[in-house]
Amino acid sequence: MYNEILSILLPVEKPLLADRIELMNKSLKLGIDTLKWNSQDIGPFISKAMSVVTDQDQLVKKMKDNIRKIEAMMATWQKPLFERKLKPLYPEDLEQIHSALVISRLEEIRNHGKEIHKLLKDTADHIKPDKKSHTWLSYQDYVNGLIIGGITEAIESSMNYLADQINIAYNKHHAYPPMFDIKVDLRDRDVVFDPPIGSTSKQNGIRDIIQKVLDDFISVSIQMPRLDTNSGDYLVEIKDQF
Repeated sequence: MYNEILSILLPVEKPLLADRIELMNKSLKLGIDTLKWNSQDIGPFISKAMSVVTDQDQLVKKMKDNIRKIEAMMATWQKPLFERKLKPLYPEDLEQIHSALVISRLEEIRNHGKEIHKLLKDTADHIKPDKKSHTWLSYQDYVNGLIIGGITEAIESSMNYLADQINIAYNKHHAYPPMFDIKVDLRDRDVVFDPPIGSTSKQNGIRDIIQKVLDDFISVSIQMPRLDTNSGDYLVEIKDQF
């Protein structure tokens, strides 16, 4: 257990448990320096050392388990925030279906955000660090980085999915029908689409709709309060993630 504890702790985690590692070292020192397996006091030594190391082993497992739970929740965010129906849809129908999907998925991410805050608090409750210490702030920053990474991967996954849906070669390869059902008129020898392919002042063009979908992807970054300040969001960091 002692060897495993030291081997799995990250550089940002070790300082948080420095006093406990020192306690383990002290509890094992007698066995390393003095005692033999047939020494008279070997029984009490093993009992005490096992108790000390087991306590720290459980603490480390609690820390690691909380991180695994956070990562497992964020992994579900990579499911695209857009669904392709295998039939052409009127633009307004596509928007309506997409909005219903996004509302439920973002609510799920918000609930995950609350759970993530609880998990970090659970780790703090077990470690009992000085919340203003450099070691705890560094660990908090480490978890914060995991969240930024999870949000980035979620947005990237949705963007990659959408990019495929508007890719001509991809659609031909899968024999997909058109995504939108739009009208085409011939007016004074001009081909006119209704709604237009580009942007419009009413923001009902196909480009406007795609932009709204993209904005929904980006909105993942504002669904949970920051871990380091317990307020605000991650929008600035996500905008920096080229």
